Amino acid sequence: MRYCYVRIGALGEVHLATCPLILPRGRRVIVRSSRGTELAEIIRCIPSQEPENTSVTEDQPQTPSKRQPSVSILRPTSDEDELLLKRLDRHKREAVEACQVALAESGSDAVLLDVDQVFDGGTLVMHFLGSVDAAAESITREITERYESIVRTRHFAKLLRDGCGPDCGEKEGGCGSKCSGCAIAKSCSAG
Repeated sequence: MRYCYVRIGALGEVHLATCPLILPRGRRVIVRSSRGTELAEIIRCIPSQEPENTSVTEDQPQTPSKRQPSVSILRPTSDEDELLLKRLDRHKREAVEACQVALAESGSDAVLLDVDQVFDGGTLVMHFLGSVDAAAESITREITERYESIVRTRHFAKLLRDGCGPDCGEKEGGCGSKCSGCAIAKSCSAG
């Protein structure tokens, strides 16, 4: 089993991931996390034959063999993924701007730092500085619902969710089996 460290989200959270391929640092990948299907960036791949550290102390970080991966890398991003990401990013920027304007107009003291969007388009995770008051909660709920309804158009959501079929993009999934023209199939077959 290969492992990689990946960076996910606006806050740059670092996670240990299982990885079916050897990928270069900086490569953008699609991962499955507890939040859903997300975009990540490879920080470092670890050779599968890395020796175990037998004298682990409290000062030393755990080796991957002592930690459980929190995400799994599905595949490197394809050209089609990058186009979808640009579209998602445009909608995310609109959601951030709308939220900031609504917060200012409401007189809320909440400060929106940034927003993470899950690649499947179904979730926005808003990061605030400090506490969030009732007005900010109401505003973010409304903005999130509006954003999610935009990116959940039938065709767009189906492309993000399925590709050519359920579990498309995963080695065990139906990648390429349901549609010979699937653009994601090229990414899957590279493994």
